[in-house]
Amino acid sequence: MFFLFGASSQFFWDGNKRSSRTMMAGELLKHGYDIINVPAKKQVAFNGNMIRFYDSMDATEMLEFLTSCSS
Repeated sequence: MFFLFGASSQFFWDGNKRSSRTMMAGELLKHGYDIINVPAKKQVAFNGNMIRFYDSMDATEMLEFLTSCSS
């Protein structure tokens, strides 16, 4: 949710998703969890899920996708 909130809030002119993913990784590591890595072969699916999230602001599909990318 931290990542999705930061990505959708548009805090910065550019790099909102990158910045939010970095912050998400830091929070996960701080609490003893592995980072969530989206492999290159899932990048198209990631982009599609993000577009649907931005359109609906329903995080369900995106959270399921991110969970599938956790190690």
